[in-house]
Order: sequence, then C-alpha cells, then structure tokens
Amino acid sequence: MAVPDRPGDDSWKIVGRSIPRREDAWLLTGQGCYIDDVPEPSNTLHLGFVLSSEAHARIVLIDAEEALALPGVIDVLTGEDIARLTRPIHTGFLLEGHRDTTRDAVAREKVRFVGEAVAVVVAENPYVAEDGVERVLVTYDPLPAAVALESAAGDDAPLVHEELGTNVVLESTFATEGLDEAFADATRIIKETFRTGRIAGVPMEPRGCLATTGRAGEELTMWTATQIPNIVKTALAKLLGHPESGIRVITPDVGGGFGTKAHFYPEELVCPALALKYGRPVKWIQDRREELLTNIHAREHIYTVEVGIDGDGAIVAMRCNMMANAGAYSSYPFGATLESVGGVRFILGPYHIRNYGYETRAVASHTCPAGAYRGTAQPTAMLAIEGMMDRIAREIGIDPAEARRRNLIKPEQLPYTTAVGTHYRTGSYSESLERALEMIGYEEFRTSQPPDRLVDGKYRGIGICCYTENSGMGVAAVRARGWSVLPGFDGALVRVASDGKVKAFISHAACGQGYHTSFAQIVADQLAVPFEDVSIVVGDTGLTPEGTNTFASRGTVTGGGAAVRACLVVAEKMKRIAAHVLEVSADDIVIENGVAMVQGVPDMRMTVREIAEVAYSLTSHVMPEGDDYGLEATDHYDAGMPTISNAVHVATVAIEPADGTVEVERYVVVHDCGRVINPMIVDGQIHGGAVQALGEVLMEELVYDDAGQLQNATLLEYSLPTALDVPMIDIEHIQSITDENPGGFKGLGEGGVIGGVPALTNAIADALAGIGANVNTNPLKPSRIAELIDAALESR
Repeated sequence: MAVPDRPGDDSWKIVGRSIPRREDAWLLTGQGCYIDDVPEPSNTLHLGFVLSSEAHARIVLIDAEEALALPGVIDVLTGEDIARLTRPIHTGFLLEGHRDTTRDAVAREKVRFVGEAVAVVVAENPYVAEDGVERVLVTYDPLPAAVALESAAGDDAPLVHEELGTNVVLESTFATEGLDEAFADATRIIKETFRTGRIAGVPMEPRGCLATTGRAGEELTMWTATQIPNIVKTALAKLLGHPESGIRVITPDVGGGFGTKAHFYPEELVCPALALKYGRPVKWIQDRREELLTNIHAREHIYTVEVGIDGDGAIVAMRCNMMANAGAYSSYPFGATLESVGGVRFILGPYHIRNYGYETRAVASHTCPAGAYRGTAQPTAMLAIEGMMDRIAREIGIDPAEARRRNLIKPEQLPYTTAVGTHYRTGSYSESLERALEMIGYEEFRTSQPPDRLVDGKYRGIGICCYTENSGMGVAAVRARGWSVLPGFDGALVRVASDGKVKAFISHAACGQGYHTSFAQIVADQLAVPFEDVSIVVGDTGLTPEGTNTFASRGTVTGGGAAVRACLVVAEKMKRIAAHVLEVSADDIVIENGVAMVQGVPDMRMTVREIAEVAYSLTSHVMPEGDDYGLEATDHYDAGMPTISNAVHVATVAIEPADGTVEVERYVVVHDCGRVINPMIVDGQIHGGAVQALGEVLMEELVYDDAGQLQNATLLEYSLPTALDVPMIDIEHIQSITDENPGGFKGLGEGGVIGGVPALTNAIADALAGIGANVNTNPLKPSRIAELIDAALESR
C-alpha cells in the first residue's frame, strides 16, 4: 500500500475488505499443525479408554490381566485409581431450578451411557494401547435405561442419578403479567408441537491431547484440540489441585470446533493427571467412533408453542413449553441448561411479542451428555417460531411473508427490549426480509406456484426464516445464566516491536474462523499500520491474557473489542512520542498506514518504526515526560449482555413424490452483523452454517434404541451432506452498526445454521402444504417425507 500524501486519505484501511485468509496458506497446503501433528517426546505414553458397552449398569468386575500381559502395556487404571488423582467434574452451576450432577473422569461403580469410560490403558504406543483396550474384560450388571426424551421425563422412568430423585435436572418458568388475559382477548389461538432429532457436531478432526511436565512436576503443559484453553486451564487447576500459575494450555490448529470442543472433557483431565503420575508425556487421540459416542450431542428438543393472534395475524400472546434431552451428565462448563434455557428465550427472535410465558425442562437420560453445537438451541427455537408464522398465515389466509411483516419489530421501535429482557440496540429486520424476498424472486415464485405445488412432476415450495443471533455475551450475561466458572470477559495484548511490526495476543482459540486475518485487520486499522505488519497469537494461555475464549459467536465482539481497546492505548502513546520528537501537540498528529504526520504539514512525519525505535531507546531521542519505555498495552473487554445480529434466509426446494428426496434449488441470505470486517470470511461462515443446516434438516440424526445403544456410531450410518447436496448460496450484507462495543461489531459464527434449519424446513412444509401434510418434525429424511406424502394423499 502506498503511503498517503496527506492526512485524511483512508484508502489504506483494511476493515471491510475481502482479504484472503492468511491461514489458508498453511491449512490448505497440508502444513497445518493439528493435535496429532504436535511433536511428541520419545518417551511419550499413549492412552486407550475402555468404553462402556452398557447404557446403565453396575460395574461388577474389571479384569485387566490379559491387557497387562501385553508387551508395551504399562498400566491399566480403573475409575477408583483415577479418583485418587483427580477431583470429580462439577460445574458449580448457579441457577434456580437447576440440579447439578457430578461426573468422575472414569466411571466408578456405575455407568450411565454407552461410551462412558470405565478404564484407561497406558502403553508405549497407541497401537498397543488399542490392543490393550480390547483385552480388558468388564463384567456388568445391566439396569433399565431411560433413553427417549418423553419417557425419561416420566415419573416411573429409571433414574440416571438416584440422589436427585428425578431425571428433570432443570425446571424453569416465566410469564409476563397479564398473559392469560392477553390470550383471552385473542381472536384465534393456534397450537403446534415441533420435534427435532439428536445430532452431532462431527468436526473434521476428532479430539485429542498431549500433556507434558517439567521441573519436577511443577510445570504442566497441555496441547489440546479445544475452543476454550483458558477454561481448560482453570478446570485443570481445580480438579488436579495444581497451581494454575504452573499450567499452560495450548491449542494448535483445530480442525473444526462447532461448540462441541467448547466443553471440558474427562480425557482432558486424565491425560495431565497421568503425566503428573508417571513423570512422562501422555497422549491420547480420539477415533471417529469415540467421537460420535462421547463428544457432546445436541438438539433433541420438543417445543409446544401456542400463540394468540388478533384479526390481522399479529401475535398478542405466546406460550412455549420446551423439553431438552440433557443426556447423562451436566456438561462442563455450561451445565445442563444451555439448550433448555436458551431455547425458550431465543424463540422471540425479531418479533414484537409483549405477552409471553414459558415452561422449560432439561431431562437427564442414559445417553451421551448434550450441550453446545453451532447455534445452541437457536436453530430449533427459530424453527418453532418460524413454523408458527407459517401456520398463522394459513390460519387467516395471508402470505407467510405478510405474516412476518405484521409481527416484525419495526425500525422505529428500536432500541427494543424483549419480553424476557434481551436488549436489541440496532437491527434491520424488515429491510433484510424485503431484500431477501426480492433476491429470490418471491412474488414471481408465489404467482407461478399452483395450489397443489406440483411443477414439472415435483412438489416445489419456498421457506423463510427471519432470525436474531445472540452473540458476544459478557460477564452480566454469563452470571445471569448461572455459569460460575466462566469469566465472561476477554483480553488482548498489543505489542509494537522496535522494527514497527505489531503482534497482538488475544484470548481466543482458532478453529476455522479466520482469526489470524480478521483480528489482524482490526489491529491494522486501529493502529493505522499496514496489514502485512500485523500478526496474531491465539490459543496459548502462556502468551495470551486471561479470557473466556471462543464459543457463542463471541470472537469478533469480545476479542475484537479487547483488541480495539488495547490498540487505542498504544496509538495514543505513538502520537505522544511523534509529537514529542516533531515538537508539536499530540492533538495535531494523525497516523495513517504506518506514518505519523502533522495535520496541515504533511512533510513533518515519522514512520511507526521510527516511533518504536524511540520507545525502545534505539535513537538519540528520549521519551516524552511521563511515558515509560516500550510500546505495548494489555486491555480487557466485557461485552455485558449479548449483542444481537439478524438475518433472513429464504430457500426453495423440489421434492420427488416417488421417494421423498429433496433438492435445494435456490438459497439466499441477507445478513446483518454490524460492521463487517472481512466479507469473504463472513460469507464463508454463513456458507458453512447453511450446509450444516442442510444436514440437520435432511439427513443427520443420532439414533438410540430402547436399551440406549447408539445405532449409527460411524460415518457409514450417520449421514452428512457433501458438495453434491449444496446449492449456490447468494449473500448480501446490511450493516447496522452498534455502539455496544468498541468496534461496532456483532457476532455471526452461528447464523448460517440458525437461519438455515427453519428456512429449509419451511420450504419442505410449503411444498407439501398443497396436499395437506403437516411438517413438524426433523430430520426430514426421504423415507419420512415419503410417509408424509403417502399419508396426506390417502387422507384426501
């Protein structure tokens, strides 16, 4: 970039540009360093976990004799052995109505889901460890299992945790004043139940970790494929009884996280515990079957929604009753409330609903624990409210788009506080809807759509989703949700070296978001230095400040916010140094593209490198009075309550009547995440989320039988979308800049799936509406759609 000739030439600014991701230079050429690529010392021990084959059973006997006889097997440890090295995993969750559960890193006495670890084999290499696992013989006394959501909630269901006396681990209710009266005044009342299937995140890279010790065990370093290195560090200190100051957690390149890696898992406790025990490095790498059996599951929900409307279709009252399957244990750090509490609060979306009440329950079952997966309750919550919008339209005979127009929050109503207290500062709800409808040719589609929806032998439909996305929650938000082990803030250290190059250390962890690019764009603009001169460090608790890390679309808001704050401190110091050397007031200095200039006298200038040389005493100039040497600043940012993004997704589909197969023909998105840092990266995030939505709606579902056995724990049986399933996705951006954080940013990482699930479901429902089919359950696999078609045609 050329140096500007005069102040005010901002052609050098980089925020808002589609800069190719720096990460791609190593990730797409096979040069990434993932967890299994981290160099391991020659004396590394390897772990294999013996997983329970029973969903609910007493552990009668663990016979490790054959395993211990294998050459290369060092040890076999049971839950009792591990319990002597670690404390039980406990979230310390603080929310009324929540019943927390405690989990041993390795099960003792009883197992509560298929895949729970019952023993650990320690070996000289991973192959012997796996052989050892196969030779550990476990005798179980099987017990009845509570598996399906509704049956697990029953009074006579087998208890997952007997000490609780119930499987309901969260109960919460809420209602605005006058809700019953509002329903009584409604012109019509519409009620529907929506069900969604259990799914997995399935990142390309399964989990793994490598723990090493140093200096007689005083220092503990762990590499782990996680989104939350700071949270892992704190958990290890608490559960190992090890000084937190002596623990360093590093995330190498992470091959996808999607929320499933935003949890602290038992294996991440066992690895360092055994490294401390044996005084040798300890490594564990997960395989795909283990990933599907034991990584956090999500989305097994039931929503029953009741809306009261006036004669124009405006919602005057709404109730929601939700149930979520929490699995066998509360997940760390979120507890069992992540989906159940989130769903009933997110469901209001971008709609003006003043009278609202909910009842929500999280139900324990003898299945894999549930927790965060991209969107975390928002896709299913939006599925429910968007499904109701279509039903309102059918009930009073208006177009589904018009039903949304009549209920959206209007521009003049902003800022807006929802019935549950969520604050919307800025947004483009109506504008996004109208532009998305225009992009897809909505009016033309509706005009040409026959009543039976059959066009060229296929049922064709169009679906809409208007949604909000909660992002960037800070301290107030995490405390309100009861998360006692989450700090809520994030930090950034910005350092200008003596050569003028900048390095920013930010308390987040990269797993595909493009942090090395987008954070560099933020820092470059804030310091007014060339993008090429900025590098980013994330995912290393030994280098980065304290923080809360990466989940819930927090990165840009909290990490970017902390970076902006730190940059402002550094930039002001650079101005003071330049002013001192040039003998002018700091108020007269502007910095652009790496050059500090005097306003009105552009020939009076210093480069950032020259300023840095002064800061590090490498020239004859001295520092301004009152300023210390060095050129760096650390700052933290607390976003408080969430920042709200919004978007509209519209999809068209064609359904083959003979077999129920679905083709997504067109897909458009109008997205508003505030100030866009890098449109190319934003588009990529939306593309990826929309593809995951396609899988969630059309094919993905984890299926347990009545005994709690997972029926599809390989990718042969658990279907995922491929490139052949994905349509072209057209995206446009609206930027409703917010003043809620220093950069005007809003989060966006989960929006693709939040909007995609309802839009695709509603498109299928619209395609089948002509024959009277009621679509209210996901996933909509071809067999299920074919059944809906057959049943609808038979009943006509």
